[in-house]
Amino acid sequence: MPRHNPVAKKNSSTIAGLIAAIGLTTPLTSMAQQAIDLGTVGSSATTDAAAKAPASRAAAVAVTQSSLKATQPQSIINRSFFEDVKSIVSDMSAIAAAAPSVTLGISTNGPGLSESKVGIRGFKDGEFNITFDGIPFGDTNGPTHHSTAYFPAEVLGRVEVERGPGNASNFGQATFGGSLNLFSRDLAPERTIAPYVSFGTWNTQVMGLRVDSGTLEQFGDAKLAISYQNMSSDGYRTHSPLGGQNFMLKLQKPVGESTLVTLNVNYNKNWYSLNDNEKGITQAQADALGKNFALDDNPLKANYWKYNHVEKSTNMSYLRVQSDLGGGWEIDNNAYYYNYTNNGLTTSATDLTTGLGNVTGSGGVVQANQMPGGIKINEYWVAGDILKATKRTSAGLARIGVWAEKADTHRAFYDFNLLNGTPNYDQAAVPGVLSSINNVKYEQKSGWRQYQPFAEFEWNVAEGIKVTPGLKYMRTDLGVDASVNQTARIEQHLAKRYTAALPFLAANYAFQSGWSGYAQLAKGMLVPNIGSYQSANADASAIQPQTSFNRQIGVVHESDKVKFDADVYYISFNNKIATMPGSPAAQPILYNQGGVDYSGAEGQVSYVLGGGFSVSANGSLNRASKRDTGKQIAGVPNTTSALGLLYGGGPFNATLFYKRVGTTYALDDQAYSLSAYSTTDLGVSYKFVNPGAMAKNLKLQLTVANLFNRQSIIAVSPTVTNSALPAYGAPTATDFFGWQPPRSVMTTVRGEF
Repeated sequence: MPRHNPVAKKNSSTIAGLIAAIGLTTPLTSMAQQAIDLGTVGSSATTDAAAKAPASRAAAVAVTQSSLKATQPQSIINRSFFEDVKSIVSDMSAIAAAAPSVTLGISTNGPGLSESKVGIRGFKDGEFNITFDGIPFGDTNGPTHHSTAYFPAEVLGRVEVERGPGNASNFGQATFGGSLNLFSRDLAPERTIAPYVSFGTWNTQVMGLRVDSGTLEQFGDAKLAISYQNMSSDGYRTHSPLGGQNFMLKLQKPVGESTLVTLNVNYNKNWYSLNDNEKGITQAQADALGKNFALDDNPLKANYWKYNHVEKSTNMSYLRVQSDLGGGWEIDNNAYYYNYTNNGLTTSATDLTTGLGNVTGSGGVVQANQMPGGIKINEYWVAGDILKATKRTSAGLARIGVWAEKADTHRAFYDFNLLNGTPNYDQAAVPGVLSSINNVKYEQKSGWRQYQPFAEFEWNVAEGIKVTPGLKYMRTDLGVDASVNQTARIEQHLAKRYTAALPFLAANYAFQSGWSGYAQLAKGMLVPNIGSYQSANADASAIQPQTSFNRQIGVVHESDKVKFDADVYYISFNNKIATMPGSPAAQPILYNQGGVDYSGAEGQVSYVLGGGFSVSANGSLNRASKRDTGKQIAGVPNTTSALGLLYGGGPFNATLFYKRVGTTYALDDQAYSLSAYSTTDLGVSYKFVNPGAMAKNLKLQLTVANLFNRQSIIAVSPTVTNSALPAYGAPTATDFFGWQPPRSVMTTVRGEF
């Protein structure tokens, strides 16, 4: 696959002219005609009204909300919330955590200063899709994600959490537990130059600039935005600095009266100090060295920060064409390309407090007092196309389309002596490995080709009643071509094909003004990831894709002062992949064990109190139990709850937002209970209008994360994970923990010219 961006070859003179137009010093004499916006052709279009043009005061102030057109439970989180109350360096996980049934979203190094994960109803990262402007993206060894890669909060316009597989036109490799959908910011209708600078705890510094061209009449009513951000921080944890840059370009150009072309280019690069093997620290280490203990400045220790360094770069670009073809036909085609490169240097020690160790030199000679470690490489390239078409008829709206995608991946780890950079030939001799003694831990290439055609019909049954049946076909061809496969360290060449027909049925009934109800039946599928084929017994593993069957109903209400929705759900999770009893722990045989039943209730409400004050709250009751034992599985909260108090009065705004995640288990069968944790964030700002010096606005902002300075355990990696052992579920001295970082403060100044 070519390692360049195919959409980057644009007319350079046109782009240069557009950029030059942004800097015009003479104001435009008239507003250019607004660029057409055909919407998202082929989507259920349930969120546009709530996200872009709130119909009521309650919708305008809601922290999380659904739409009257919803066909499944959803939470729309608009930029007005996370810009005002979240740290400027917060990532997508911290934003999504505001929604009901969403867990974690806390970085142990400080808000947005290390990677974090979220769960939805107990489904973990990799069991639901994450999309950007409708494009599914994620790692190619499994559809997991890195919260600090790709998109900082500054480039996002809104975040939507969909708790369900969605309709047939929802695409992704993990149409299983739901979707976390990210959307880029809209282009401004007027020319705007918006610099910002922010400083805060742990020497965190952010500087950035966004420039909007406004509507450019001289370029056919095109609109353009360019943004750049630079961030650096020492981080909360010891010797864990980080930094990063982001560049984004978004261009929209009407073509004729019925076509809109959108180009979006997003490049992100970050680096940080972190050991690749780290799972947290023990309680004894926390007591002796502090909950923020991580790395050190001693080159004779495995946790020397210069031995543990990661550099990542990502690119996401797309070219989208939306067009009204006439006769009721509309088309939406989105061609995209994204890549990810992770080059990491890390020590091999699992206990980072250890000192020097042994390495194996050429000829098999063991050398003492050295530093074993290595270089980790993970890089992938993904190209695809999403084509959707709609036909409007008197009976309703027909949608058809297809998603096609190609991914190629290279993953490797090479062992080195970090003291002098020479190879460490420490790997044991295994038949099929490059040589009897070598420094190749794994050398693996893999990839997939996937296709998802769909068809659905949004049927106008009667006034206010829409019923949408649909069908999606999923086909994934997965391949591994490894000279030294990960974990097993044997040569591995395999090709697997997974297919499924996924039916969908949804209904929305607007039974009176400001009220609607919905119901959804939908099947989802999750393809086994590459990790399922890294055992020497991979060929003996006969596993099928994991599947889900969602059944959920809900109600939505919206008036001027109240925005409310609630739902109940029941999900059957089938074909859960597990280790075959009696198979070797180091080289397991996998099989489809059985199932898990998920059930719960969720709700969101916002109420305008008056006088500029409003309140938002949401919560959930969640359960997921194994079908054979009836006991709760790991990672599922028994409850989540959130409360936000908001004030907006003229130039002054303030938001206080509290989120609590209830008790969870670290292991299946209700083993190893973790106590609830909570965090409270505060944001206050004051906007000066026309303050002078050619400025339109000047905004001063203060955000405080974890206002009440809680430092709860938010994650644990138990030592004993085999349920057959007596110590299963019991804490041990060697368990690793992650702690919530303490209170942190960011001050931000934003200008608008």
